[in-house]
Amino acid sequence: MNVYQHLDELKDSDGVGNDAIGLHHQFLSLGWKSNFITRIPRVGSSIDGSHFYQTTDIIKFQSSDLHILHYGGHGYPIKVFIDAPGKKILRFHNVTPAIFYNQTTSPEIFNSMLRFESVSYLEIATLSIICDAAWCDSPFNAYTIQSFDFKNLFVLPICKKYSIKPRLTKDKTNFDICFVGRFAPQKKWEDLIDFFSNWHQVYPQSNLYCVGSVIGAFDGYFERLQKRVTDHHLGSKVHFLTGQTDSQVIDVMHKSFAMVSMSEHEGFCLPLLEAFGSDLPVFAFDACAIKTTMKGAGVLFDSKDYRSLTDVIGKYTKDEQLIDKLLSKQREVIEEYNTYPWIRTLPFLVSQL
Repeated sequence: MNVYQHLDELKDSDGVGNDAIGLHHQFLSLGWKSNFITRIPRVGSSIDGSHFYQTTDIIKFQSSDLHILHYGGHGYPIKVFIDAPGKKILRFHNVTPAIFYNQTTSPEIFNSMLRFESVSYLEIATLSIICDAAWCDSPFNAYTIQSFDFKNLFVLPICKKYSIKPRLTKDKTNFDICFVGRFAPQKKWEDLIDFFSNWHQVYPQSNLYCVGSVIGAFDGYFERLQKRVTDHHLGSKVHFLTGQTDSQVIDVMHKSFAMVSMSEHEGFCLPLLEAFGSDLPVFAFDACAIKTTMKGAGVLFDSKDYRSLTDVIGKYTKDEQLIDKLLSKQREVIEEYNTYPWIRTLPFLVSQL
């Protein structure tokens, strides 16, 4: 079988890229031929056993081909996907609501994101007619497109093998906080900075590590975050780390006491599971897909009452049994993800098309 994965761009560092590369390796294990079609040429290391095409290439498709469109909003020219003969699957990764860009970026960007959101859902409506199945990476994402009446709607997690790299030692004097993600408004980095201001009053030796990438299109948001740090007089304690390699991100996790997520819109949220694999306690605001991704591990909170949250997380700095129990559950969950039965699941789902 020939499988073509359609993406706007194949990156190594985001959830969509991780998923596409993970699926690619599963397809090879099944003896299927695996191909990528992207609008933007790939920048990065080669991927064994893969064939790369661009959307402008002339490709000789067959009616027996399988096409998977990784969709996170308008961008990829979906006509390439629609016109290709063969079975078609929408791999839905979420569309961020434009409301998160109101008052956090410029009015022009907010209006642009409103148009982006509208066009995205128009495309999803079209895809619901022509697709033979929709594979969503979380129950939240499945709920998002449920009203479009896709045939064969399934939930499959991000296809990724998570590294298990526990910390070798524990520093009982370490109270540093971190989070990993794009510097985008829906991640609510400003709330994390506000929380850290409160946390720092109780643990004055602590640092906040903000690991991510600056998105040029979100004009002004990163500058707002830097101003927030200045307003709280935390200049030497908040560290914005960009351009980090995977190993550098793990190093940050290893030198932190906890990961705290204030994000209010996640379709899956890979960093939480990467923290699980690093034996880093995770505390996350209960929004969108967060709860189902964490599968009962870590600690969820549903209120951004920073004093109360400081007290809750602070208990784990003093009670070794409490934190060991938390880490044990996180290890169980990451093992569950790492043993997901892809080799049985994928042929079954394809047989239903």
